[in-house]
Amino acid sequence: MGVITVELKVDSSPGNALALTNQVFLNQQEVNLLNAGIITDSVNHEKCYIQLRDQVYTYRPHEKIPPGAIGLSNPQRQNLNAALNEKISGSLYIPETNDIYLATMRLEVDFLAKNKKVTEKYEVDDIKKSIITQLEQQIFSVGQKFVLDCKGNNLVFKVLENSVMNISGDKKGQEPATKADKGILISQTDVMIEKAQGAQILLSGGGSAGAPKIFRPDWKFESMGIGGLDKEFADIFRRAFASRIFPPAVVQKLGIQHVKGILLYGPPGTGKTLMARQIGKMLNGKEPKVVSGPEILNKYVGASEENIRNLFKDAELEYKQRGEDSDLHIIIFDEFDAICRARGSRNDGTGVGDTVVNQLLAKIDGVDSLNNILIIGMTNRKELIDDALLRPGRMEVHMEISLPDEAGRVQIFRIHTTKMRENNYMSEDVSLDELAAQTKNYSGAEIEGVVKAATSYAFSRQIDSKNLTKPIDPEKIRVSRADFLQALTEIKPAYGVEKDEFELSLRGGIIPYSSQVEKIINTGRLFLEQVAKSDRTPLVSVLLSGTVGSGKTALAATLAKNSDFPFVRLLSPDNLVGFSEAAKCARITKVFEDSYRSQLSVIVVDDIERILEYVPIGPRFSNAILQTLLVLFKRLPPKGRKLLVVGTTSNEEVLRQMEFMECFSTIQRVPVITTREEFKKALIGLELFITKEDLDVASSAFTADSITIKKLIMLTELAKQGPPEKLLDRLVTILTEYSVST
Repeated sequence: MGVITVELKVDSSPGNALALTNQVFLNQQEVNLLNAGIITDSVNHEKCYIQLRDQVYTYRPHEKIPPGAIGLSNPQRQNLNAALNEKISGSLYIPETNDIYLATMRLEVDFLAKNKKVTEKYEVDDIKKSIITQLEQQIFSVGQKFVLDCKGNNLVFKVLENSVMNISGDKKGQEPATKADKGILISQTDVMIEKAQGAQILLSGGGSAGAPKIFRPDWKFESMGIGGLDKEFADIFRRAFASRIFPPAVVQKLGIQHVKGILLYGPPGTGKTLMARQIGKMLNGKEPKVVSGPEILNKYVGASEENIRNLFKDAELEYKQRGEDSDLHIIIFDEFDAICRARGSRNDGTGVGDTVVNQLLAKIDGVDSLNNILIIGMTNRKELIDDALLRPGRMEVHMEISLPDEAGRVQIFRIHTTKMRENNYMSEDVSLDELAAQTKNYSGAEIEGVVKAATSYAFSRQIDSKNLTKPIDPEKIRVSRADFLQALTEIKPAYGVEKDEFELSLRGGIIPYSSQVEKIINTGRLFLEQVAKSDRTPLVSVLLSGTVGSGKTALAATLAKNSDFPFVRLLSPDNLVGFSEAAKCARITKVFEDSYRSQLSVIVVDDIERILEYVPIGPRFSNAILQTLLVLFKRLPPKGRKLLVVGTTSNEEVLRQMEFMECFSTIQRVPVITTREEFKKALIGLELFITKEDLDVASSAFTADSITIKKLIMLTELAKQGPPEKLLDRLVTILTEYSVST
């Protein structure tokens, strides 16, 4: 027998109660025509199915339906995209196999009336029983909508996903269910129900029923535009959002509360604000409230605390109405330390800062604490924040957003050059891997600055500075490798190498006049390898001790410059001039704290006794600076970070009396020139004379016990002043006078 098909005119369902049965209604004439094709050994001969376009419904006769018509409810007409009085074809649908029974059916639910006032909760188990009881043996397709009456209210359901039972041919075993477009609802079907997006209905119980849609359906991690923070984001997701994916009923049974606060801290420009904003965008909650810390403060009494309360007002109102079914409310605080400093640390006399902290504590974890909020705070100064805010139950997830590694820098370059590459504005000679390798310790913001600077060079090539009105051709714009390399000389990392300071110390170069000098240089390379490769010694400290002018600073600068470490800093009396004692301690501490942000760092502490303000008479030295240095020299860097500290001193005995020598792993003593052979090597290094005879004459004039390399450079430079042919005579005279005076 061929497929029985009838042409039908769309009509309304014969009654409101019948519209809730999810059945379609025909005249007896069409029913008889369709029933003639039913075979008794079909899957279910008790139910009669008609296929209308891509949907299958159970049909029944009704006297109010005229011949040639079909009664459809409003949801059914929407499913079929059919208007009243429209002609539609219907054909008898006969299930042909046993593999069409639904194993699972996932539904979303909402009130049919969108403005329905929320008054009570619906037990998911009760809704499931109603669906099975009223709609058993009906066929449901993915995307189909239907309406049921529950507690006197009409609820609309939409089928999100189906899976059917895979029953083996011998009926003895059953294979795992597979996804399917449609299937027959039976009493064994596992019906899963969840709220539709933005729905006001309150659900409780039912396992996965209450599982909220925490993430936007169109969200993808790739679209976040956050480079180098994959691990950090994974940790945040695990701590703050994993529990929110599960239904409230499951969380309640576990007896836990969701994480309410995340603190993102780290250097400026590493992506804290970007990550906070993107977290807000990916979540399917209310629009995040973004507020800068200083905006909270107000000059009027009580106004600052009221600003805090206003931020939580919407979340409180919804939580009272909907309880655990409330949507997630996100509050993002930028410059979090501006309002949450440790209580008692301010000296402004107003006490406003303390009361703001108290108000925030009460709202996050007070007597009437909320479970539908997520606070995201961002700061560069975690140490300033009140400890009470950082405990579990408040801002309990502390995530350091540090400088990106090389793989992260590649991601960041790729993000900021996406449009450039897609529109063919970037030259083929640009290698993002090469740029990432050359941008050690660059933050995300600094990498963005490099891209902007490189683009500006490409723009400038297309502009005639003498005739700014000359037309330009945008098609000729190409950002080349040379543009990026030029940009790297312009944009310097805040936590990089301060080359200028070290170049001043190395302007005379290193002259290996003694085997001891060469030994110090070679030993320094071993120290660098030890710091870079050893996991057992993350902190190595070396002291270069020697007479004033012996070249300690130059050797320390050479060691630091040759390290190729991404973070190199020089602490010397020169860059601490004019600082008070407290300011010096703060400056020294900041340099060490900054070094902990880099994986590999070198700090040169030059002329330690001068930094300590040591003098042989009077107050002697600054104990505050001494204690600061003693603590910092011994403090191990954080896990995964390594530090080499190189100190120099001209008064080793003073440091020993201060018990400072214990801070150093090893001591390297820098020699002075004591023999004529060393003196001759120094002159060769200074390239003062060419002939061996001149070198011998000059060396014979050196009769002093010793001379420092710095003093020798000064004397030779003095000898250079005058006619070149008299250079040797002047040097001999100067050396003779020096030898007599010493």
